[in-house]
Amino acid sequence: MATQAEMLAKLQGLATAFNAHDIDAVMSFFAPDCSLDMPRGTEPHGTRFQGKDQVRKGLQSRFESTPDVHYSDLEHFVSGNFVMSKWLLT
Repeated sequence: MATQAEMLAKLQGLATAFNAHDIDAVMSFFAPDCSLDMPRGTEPHGTRFQGKDQVRKGLQSRFESTPDVHYSDLEHFVSGNFVMSKWLLT
């Protein structure tokens, strides 16, 4: 298992990749069998993207529809093997 410091560094790296709008760097943090729930959509969970290809398309659509999107006021949390990031999206 990764250390808390390693997990926090990964979360910071992911945030940096998001703010650079670097989809390849963002996707390097996702496993092949990943899933992502975006907050908007017709389902209670929004829209669910499953698998790396779908997640890439979903995230790329965010960068395309909101080209100046920025994630700030980052807060990262680690508990065991569970991690969470809280971001302010502008």
